[in-house]
Order: sequence, then C-alpha cells, then structure tokens
Amino acid sequence: MDRQRIGLWGTVIFAGAALVGVIVQLYLIGAFLFDGEQDWLDAHKDFGMLVHLAYILTFVFALVAAWPNWRLATWPFVLAVLGSIQAFLAGGGDVGGDNGGVHALHAALVPIVVVLALFIGWRAWNQVRAMPDVTTNDTARS
Repeated sequence: MDRQRIGLWGTVIFAGAALVGVIVQLYLIGAFLFDGEQDWLDAHKDFGMLVHLAYILTFVFALVAAWPNWRLATWPFVLAVLGSIQAFLAGGGDVGGDNGGVHALHAALVPIVVVLALFIGWRAWNQVRAMPDVTTNDTARS
C-alpha cells in the first residue's frame, strides 16, 4: 500500500470516528441535561478528548495523503482548528455556570464540525475508490 492510499484510508476512518463520536457526545450531554447526574457530564468530557483526537488524526492522515500538495489538507486543517476551538470553549464543563454564552458557542460548532467531517470523509472515500487497484495477480508473482 502506498503513502497516499494509507493517508486516505486514515482520513476516512478518523473522519468517520469523529462523526460517530459527535453523536455519542450529543447523547451523553443530553443524558446529563435530562438526568442531572455528574457521571454523564464526566463521560461527556472524557469522551470529548477522544473526539478531539479524531479531529487531529483526520488532519494528520490528510497530510500524509496530500503530501506534497498541502492545499488538499485545507478542510481537514479547518476541522482540527474548529475542533480544538470547540474543546477549549468547553472550559472545564461548568454547564449552566457563569459562562453560558461560551458553552452555547461550544454547542453551536457541533453542526459545523459534523458537516466538515462528513465532507472530508466522503471526499477521501471517493478518492480511495478512484485509485487504481494495486493488487497483483498470481502470474505476476511467479
């Protein structure tokens, strides 16, 4: 497998992981809001670190796939930056505290990162499918 194919597959996998992670995050914060138990918020915070890692790894694998044409990694870079901003806006998880507006912005970025991750994953998947098959037949091996 060549570098570009590995990078594209990693981009597809981690963009997909980010999408699934955001859905799990929405469930966890919803459970906290309707149940009120601190365990839900703790799970939301802890799992959020993994989702943030998925944003970063999407960008890293997009860099591997795009080398040396860096402009192809622009949208994954935007995803990593917005995901990082979203993580820092969480600000310790004082939900409903003095920084309600900051938390609202944290939540407002959710649809943006979902659309970006979906777009990035879909684009990388289409690039993988468009690549020529690299398998060799048995006669070429002998």
